[in-house]
Amino acid sequence: MTDQVDVAEAQALHDGAGGRSLDAAEQIMTELAGNLDGVDDLTPYLERLVQAVNANIDGCDAVGVTVVIEDRPRTAAYTTAGTLEIDAVQYAVGDGPCLDAFRNGRENLVDFSGGEERWPAFMEGCDPGSVQSLLALPLVSGGRRYGALNLYGNERHAFDHTELRLARMAAGRAGDALAAAVMLAGAREIAGQMEQAMASRAVIEQAKGVLMGRHSIDEMVAFELMRRQSQEQNLKLRTLAAQIVGEVRSSRSEAM
Repeated sequence: MTDQVDVAEAQALHDGAGGRSLDAAEQIMTELAGNLDGVDDLTPYLERLVQAVNANIDGCDAVGVTVVIEDRPRTAAYTTAGTLEIDAVQYAVGDGPCLDAFRNGRENLVDFSGGEERWPAFMEGCDPGSVQSLLALPLVSGGRRYGALNLYGNERHAFDHTELRLARMAAGRAGDALAAAVMLAGAREIAGQMEQAMASRAVIEQAKGVLMGRHSIDEMVAFELMRRQSQEQNLKLRTLAAQIVGEVRSSRSEAM
């Protein structure tokens, strides 16, 4: 399924994003232009968006998208599973920087080690791990709010000098994509699709773990490798992930 050439190319693409120049960021953001052809395009679109933001905004070590449909927040796309606990605490206590960005339409910058006092229940229940900074931007389209774009940094004050124009552009495009999807299919169908996407992530996380162990690469490079292969083979990401996991299970069965 994978070879060392593919791994080397994925690593090079990931490492090459380190320059994070404005021109490169704008080129990647143009990849996200245009309209959704159907509701099935929403999740892949948001996955491309979080990867593009992560690769091209200074101080950013992880990215997620919180979508609020029918009053329920869900993490619709993310670059690393390590930030899901931060999201989950917000959803459990019903408050936090991402939900506040959605409800009030404002940008929130959080320093986890700086005595944040705005969301006490969230701060008390949250163990951010290596994350020191969080920037949450509202997803807005046509005056309606759909969630938040969340940038995570492993350094304090990671986003103090960030080119916010790029983050706002990404948030705007995510908002427009969600608005288009709701118009195409309705909020209930989008909510159902989000639930299916969340269920499929279990096998995607398993596949990433397989590739990380097999090739001694980190989580983000493993995802980039899977993303490139899914495009080259014209397979949905979850289908490719199931194949990778299935290969491992078959190998174990044969070895028994």
